[in-house]
Amino acid sequence: MAELAFHSMPDSAYLWTAMHVADEKSVCYEFFPLTYRSPEHLRLHPFGKMPVLQHGDTFLYETLAITHYIDTAFDGPALRPPSPLEQAHMLRWVSIINAYVFPTMNRFIKERLVRPAWGFEPDRAFIESAREPLALQMRLIDEAVGKTRYLVGNEPTIADSFLLPHLLFFGRTPEGAALLSKMHNASSWLERMRARPSYERNPMSSAFKAFHQLAASDTATW
Repeated sequence: MAELAFHSMPDSAYLWTAMHVADEKSVCYEFFPLTYRSPEHLRLHPFGKMPVLQHGDTFLYETLAITHYIDTAFDGPALRPPSPLEQAHMLRWVSIINAYVFPTMNRFIKERLVRPAWGFEPDRAFIESAREPLALQMRLIDEAVGKTRYLVGNEPTIADSFLLPHLLFFGRTPEGAALLSKMHNASSWLERMRARPSYERNPMSSAFKAFHQLAASDTATW
């Protein structure tokens, strides 16, 4: 019997992050789809975001709160480093991913892969404007995982679960693939994350396979 339930649209990157933490902790869960901004959705999450965690009669939204709860409420390897400073660095990386990486990489993936697949022209001005921030983000990620095996230390933390969906799908774009080919530390990190049993259990692994069915240009725009 599942211990947790997630309420969300199925293709939410933050749903995949929350589920990935549960998979790392070997916590069983169920998934219940939501219609975007439906009365049920807004009742569970007044800001209309994804996902919402249900544990018994308790409902919790905001992915950082959800992942912290799963990590601390259930047995299994801790997904937070032991020292206060390392924990601060973990939260710093979650903040970086939420504030900078997600808005840029997520939209870039949609412009380069999703919109063309649906027959729409991508926003070429945005694609060009994303070049500099994406290069900075990738450099910082590469430097961080070059010092240790993961973003903070030699074991995965919640921060790695936040980054995984974004870097995984960004690497499917020709620009992302070109950047990753130069960022050997980040590429190795991605290989390590995909080799973990939690990845195969997570819905993002199936979604990633489906993304390979989308027609994608092999030519980078920058």
